[in-house]
Amino acid sequence: MKNSYLVHITLPEVFNSAFYNLIPMQRHVINELLLKRVILSYSLDMERKNVWVFIEAKNEREVMDILSTFPIVKHVKISIHELAFYDSANLVMPDLIMN
Repeated sequence: MKNSYLVHITLPEVFNSAFYNLIPMQRHVINELLLKRVILSYSLDMERKNVWVFIEAKNEREVMDILSTFPIVKHVKISIHELAFYDSANLVMPDLIMN
């Protein structure tokens, strides 16, 4: 059974060129994990200081294994919180109308 986790990522105070260069690779990894439904959501605040990631995993070790694939992982601070539950609005495709 998988559990839900909220991961809070604190970004660096100053983004140097090395960090900026990691962003496209980070987005690619995130998009892949979103498609696989390993990551349920990924959010960045307007100040670009905090990222929140909801992850489904068996345990905290698996969460750490997932986070280790993030290109930015060596440049950020991470805190992991196991959740009692994770609810979200279902995104439903509109009904197909066959004319």
